[in-house]
Amino acid sequence: MSRCASVFRCMAAVVLLLLAPIAAAHAADPFARASVDAQGTIYPGQQVTVTVDVLVPNFFMSPPQFPLFDLPNAVVTLPDSGAENLNETVDGESFAGIRRSYLVTPQAAGDYVLPPVEITFTYAAVPGQASPGKVTLPPTRFTVTAQPGAETDGASVTAARVDVEQALDRDAKAMKAGDTLVRTVTVTADGMQAMMIPEPSFEAPEGVRIYRHDPKLEDQRTPRGEFVAGRRTDTVTYVFEKAGNYSLPAVEVHWFDPQSGKAETASAPAVAVTVAEAAASNPAIAPPAPVEKPQPAWTRIDWRRWLPVAGFAVAVLAAAGWLLLSGLPRLLTHLRARRAERENSEPAYFRRFEQACRGRDARAVHARLDAWARRCEIGPVAEWLRRNGDDDARRAYATFEKSVFGGADGAALDLRGLGTGLARTRHALLAKQQRRAGHIQALPPLNPRWADNSGG
Repeated sequence: MSRCASVFRCMAAVVLLLLAPIAAAHAADPFARASVDAQGTIYPGQQVTVTVDVLVPNFFMSPPQFPLFDLPNAVVTLPDSGAENLNETVDGESFAGIRRSYLVTPQAAGDYVLPPVEITFTYAAVPGQASPGKVTLPPTRFTVTAQPGAETDGASVTAARVDVEQALDRDAKAMKAGDTLVRTVTVTADGMQAMMIPEPSFEAPEGVRIYRHDPKLEDQRTPRGEFVAGRRTDTVTYVFEKAGNYSLPAVEVHWFDPQSGKAETASAPAVAVTVAEAAASNPAIAPPAPVEKPQPAWTRIDWRRWLPVAGFAVAVLAAAGWLLLSGLPRLLTHLRARRAERENSEPAYFRRFEQACRGRDARAVHARLDAWARRCEIGPVAEWLRRNGDDDARRAYATFEKSVFGGADGAALDLRGLGTGLARTRHALLAKQQRRAGHIQALPPLNPRWADNSGG
């Protein structure tokens, strides 16, 4: 009896050892973390970078969808500067991660808490199998402190540095009545998006009209896409209708320096304008005598003879013009439809995928491949290759998929081999259909409805 119990205990131990890795694999769940990249005190109007990491076991099957969220008394943007791939080991488990950064500009002092928005994605919970996943943005907090003396100094911009430059399109000292002067003022703020730079105030003295043009907003970035500064360019036109001496007021931007803790002012200097009287034209003492001109030749034509011929020619030209104008729109519509049909065809989608394979951008290849698969309604490409492709094509796609979503180094990835493998599989299926039907009009839905294909 004791011998049977010992055997049973040994079998139970073996089962537990076999199930331990499975339990550990299921214990590793995706998670998200967030951090506020700000040093020292945060003031209203100061741009804050919130970095969010999403990590999953194994690797991603689709990129996370980072949503924009509302934060009271703050402006939130998600720059389109790309994502950063991560590879980490947490509690002995290998995780792949993707990092994105939000830019948050608080408008008032107080405590701020990130809302619990959801970030969705698909990942390989079990290697080779796509599983839906989602994580919630952690409730990250940061505090914004009011600017010292903000109520009296009126500083509304917080930046590391603010520069103001101006340019004139002509010499302001050599103008005449009726002339115009174009004034361009450029404000550059380090660490602040262009859209957050306040609109400068332009004023015109009495007797001068002013016209504002649409501003130009630019964000300056490093070659790696990292944000550096914002630049706002405003252009105004002054119209001087009378002679005199004028002074165009200075353009000032009040800002707060978080390093010194003081309110600063950057300005474009006032412009002194001198306008002289417009030169008057001297009229002639007497008008010149009229010069006799020879009678034109058309006055000697007998229009009564040629009028019926001219009428018939006009009627013919009018009929031809009507036929041309009535048929031209239909012709153009037909040509546009044929062009759209060609661009939306399956061969066109696959050609774009093959063109991307000749480059070195793996994500561009993935986007073109996904577009072709959706156009053909073939379902997951990995499953399609499993049922129709050869071993080389399946291996090339598996390596490509892991490089794109697993955060692996894709510098040595054989994108041309991937394109060749898929082209070989596609051509084999087209040839098979040609033998059956005798002709090919377009690549059919190789797997029209994924749920309807139960066989291999």
